[in-house]
Amino acid sequence: MSAASTFVSRCSLVVYPIDAWTGRALAGADVVVRLEGLPHKPLRTADGGFAFMDVQAAACSLTVSAPMRLASRRDVDLTALPARSPVVVAPLLPGSRLAAPPGATGLALLAVGADGKPVPDLDIYAWIEEESCVRGRLADELPAGSDKLRCASEGGRLLPGDHFILMERGGKAKERCRAGPDTGQPGLLSLEAPAMRDWRRGALLLPAAEARTDREGAATLALRGAYPQRFRVHAELALGKKRTRAEWTASGGTVTPQARIEWPAG
Repeated sequence: MSAASTFVSRCSLVVYPIDAWTGRALAGADVVVRLEGLPHKPLRTADGGFAFMDVQAAACSLTVSAPMRLASRRDVDLTALPARSPVVVAPLLPGSRLAAPPGATGLALLAVGADGKPVPDLDIYAWIEEESCVRGRLADELPAGSDKLRCASEGGRLLPGDHFILMERGGKAKERCRAGPDTGQPGLLSLEAPAMRDWRRGALLLPAAEARTDREGAATLALRGAYPQRFRVHAELALGKKRTRAEWTASGGTVTPQARIEWPAG
């Protein structure tokens, strides 16, 4: 995404709400973007963004919501955004009752406690380690602290807001990453946060995704892109200070129901 044509000197922040299933911009009057505790109202840009002007605060709390999707809430350090392109991409997770697009891949999850009651607000981070699902490979060395990488795409292009992991061949090292705003240059991917360690050329870029359980303990893990008929999904589940790991089997082109998650595990 590029909002260069919409920026003026007073633009403090441009937010792009996108659909986690498709990576496409969300539009319509029901999409709401606001800065909590601040009076600023956004202006709509020609390319689907929400632009906030003259925000004097150094940081803000951003909330984005849309029907049938889980609201996105995050703190934004405005001083850390590029002055010429202060862009934040906000993917909205699907609610459990949002119908998946035809041919979409995902997992349907349900978390309950020992008493059988739903467990809401359980955070789920999932990733895939199989080379059959690879999205690209590093085309150059990636030093720690870099916020852009060059990659040779495979199996579908990563879009702004997409989660992915960097993994050495053989899986000895992994790092969670997220694609930042579109650079406008083929093969050059921006990172929402700088790389934590050095990575060698040829490291794999593999898909990842987030989910969160709703009030009924249900969550939909949306896995964007093409996948094989059968593959394994690794996950970390967290609520407060409790964390656990899980593994599931998914099928490309369908939303696969999983056995109930009993929380806390073990």
